[in-house]
Amino acid sequence: MANMTDEPDEQGYRWETEYERTWEVLQEDATGSLTASVQDVVLGIKRRRLLERKPNLRLGMMRHLFVILDMSDSMRDQDLRPNRLFCVLRLLENFINEFFDQNPIGQLGVITTRNKRADRLTELAGNPKKHIDALQTLRTTDPHGETTLQNSLELAAQTLRNIPSHASREIILIFGSLSSCDPGNIYDTTRV
Repeated sequence: MANMTDEPDEQGYRWETEYERTWEVLQEDATGSLTASVQDVVLGIKRRRLLERKPNLRLGMMRHLFVILDMSDSMRDQDLRPNRLFCVLRLLENFINEFFDQNPIGQLGVITTRNKRADRLTELAGNPKKHIDALQTLRTTDPHGETTLQNSLELAAQTLRNIPSHASREIILIFGSLSSCDPGNIYDTTRV
């Protein structure tokens, strides 16, 4: 109770402390122009934003992405017409085009999983046509067997380990199966 006094708060209201009077900063030069003064204000704002940026934040400009695609029996289900695989392939082609539109220097690879195996359909590459052509070959392939999440993750991690730390490393799983047939403990793989 001793700290509480009836004196008015020196800082005032919160909105008053955060408010800047930018018109006081602006000054005319010899020709009557405000351009140089405005540029100084803009540079000051940019400098403040850079100082406020968190140091551990990494901008992942270069993305390395593996898409793991389930090719097991469950992709034959016809809850989506004509079947799950056909719909996923069509959406994945659109995703690949969008990915490279938004990340022109990014790289993408596709891994398929069926018969308790994981196979690399395409390597990490920056050519969307290569990936789309490879996906179109899967339209004639009949999905069969069981999927394996662990082998797929290990295959993707094997390549992504060699990617430099300044680039982002990502994996997208597209699964239609509710279960996975794995040779070991999947939790050990996810810790890597």
